[in-house]
Amino acid sequence: MKDEIFSSLQKASLKISPEFAGSFQVTKPQDSQHGDWSSNIALIMAKEMKKNPRELAVEIISALEGLDYSEKIEVAGAGFINIYLKEDLFFSQIKNYALGDFKGLLQEKEPKKILLEYVSSNPTGPIHVGHGRSAAFGSALANLLKVAGNKVTQEYYVNDRGLQAKTLGLSVFIRMQELDNKKIVLPEGCYAGEYIKDLATKAKKHFKGKYLVKKDDNLFFETLNEWFEYVDATYENFLELANYVIELQTEEIKKDLEVFQVEYDNWFNESSLYEKDLIQKSIKNLKNNEVEKKDGALWFKSTNYGDEKDRVLIRDNEEPTYFASDIAYHKDKYDRDFDEIINIWGADHHGYIPRVKASIESLGLDAKKLKTLLIQFVSLKEKGQKVQMSTRSGEFVELSDLVDEVGIDSARYYFLARKPEQALEFDIDLAKKTNKDNHVYYIQYAHARICSIKKELKKRKIDFNLKESLEKLSLLKETEKEIISLVNGYPEILEQCYKNNELHPLCFYLRDLSSKFHSFYNAEKIISDDKDYSDAKIALSIAIKEIINNGLNILGIGCPEKM
Repeated sequence: MKDEIFSSLQKASLKISPEFAGSFQVTKPQDSQHGDWSSNIALIMAKEMKKNPRELAVEIISALEGLDYSEKIEVAGAGFINIYLKEDLFFSQIKNYALGDFKGLLQEKEPKKILLEYVSSNPTGPIHVGHGRSAAFGSALANLLKVAGNKVTQEYYVNDRGLQAKTLGLSVFIRMQELDNKKIVLPEGCYAGEYIKDLATKAKKHFKGKYLVKKDDNLFFETLNEWFEYVDATYENFLELANYVIELQTEEIKKDLEVFQVEYDNWFNESSLYEKDLIQKSIKNLKNNEVEKKDGALWFKSTNYGDEKDRVLIRDNEEPTYFASDIAYHKDKYDRDFDEIINIWGADHHGYIPRVKASIESLGLDAKKLKTLLIQFVSLKEKGQKVQMSTRSGEFVELSDLVDEVGIDSARYYFLARKPEQALEFDIDLAKKTNKDNHVYYIQYAHARICSIKKELKKRKIDFNLKESLEKLSLLKETEKEIISLVNGYPEILEQCYKNNELHPLCFYLRDLSSKFHSFYNAEKIISDDKDYSDAKIALSIAIKEIINNGLNILGIGCPEKM
């Protein structure tokens, strides 16, 4: 609807001034008395044409075509054009919603095959609350993309190679010795959380003493490198232990994410790139004049594409860098023939984008297919105090702990209710409240309240036919027009979220719709002696319930029928 009105206004403006290229808006007025839609086009054109905006608005209205669904169009204020819709159209969407029909509400003209990669946290520790924000955003975005008709593959990239993986193995190895009653100081750089002890207990049982050292061995090494030299010299394949605990930790990550309503279609292991020799193959596919040997290492000239400096691909010890793995991984993504590839990364990866884009262009691939969305950091606040977290120190707050404290629904809602590019301070106390201060509680309560209306009808043995009641919507009073207007604004909210890859407008919309419903519910009895008017109010309430259900499903949040 919004796009149609915008297009009609644009065509009318070009009839009056073919050169007009100004940026105007079509918005929903805050007050429903000012119409269902309003535009500032006459005000924008008037500045360019140096004409009276009200007079220009009259000209635009006269030139309008294709707005047969409008009841009236009038000039207001300084020159705004207010559009009032016909009553039949006004209620047609409500009828569809009440019947649970949301087909075509959001429709991609040319549905795409999309690869969505998100979270992809190193499997060296549990999922923490920062990862939780990315998990909530990625899974909800996937739902939204699917609603529009796209085929979405959700993927998690498992960094099961490299120094961090080996460091996890070493951290577990040292804890295994402690479990065997040996006193060893954990060197700086090792992972120190309680989960390491759990992994060590499982590894000790699994390997049956294989990685336990003799009691008289001197194990007083101060640095990680000294420890690595020791385990590499002592064990033929120390990576066996590292790989085992990586698998264990990856399974824990899967469990935590599944509980959080996040399920992936594919878990892609970095190690598979090595097994298939894809890293070397990808490097060979980079343009010849953009790879050079320097200081014993192999470099990629990413500065040719605007990166701030060239990047190492193969270190002087012949080990590939993380960047080299990422080039191979992105090449593999492109080889799988997706129409669009979306990466959701933490904001600290912002500087990584130019080099990845440079490598894609050097590979001769279409960089426009790749979109990278950044998620800002999360901090926690409880009882007015900030909660600190750090992966290596073991002081981090795990996502599972937050979920245990505030619930899945509150956690997901507040992760999503802020622009992803803005830092989030998560208020634990607010998320635990069971009143209107907690928006997700208030939204769910609106849904439960409407469900209770249907139960009350049965209890009081009142006949109610939804389809017949939907034909009585015109009986609703002028005071109810505001909530009707809000109900009819649902498609535009979904379109906004879809176009901008964001979820917070949907969170705010559901909050506002629920608030209006509670006011509507509290103002007068929904079930009253006036049967026809009562039926109309119930029908409207059911439409609201279905919208809340539809919106919360997109957000990955539950819809309880009673609270």
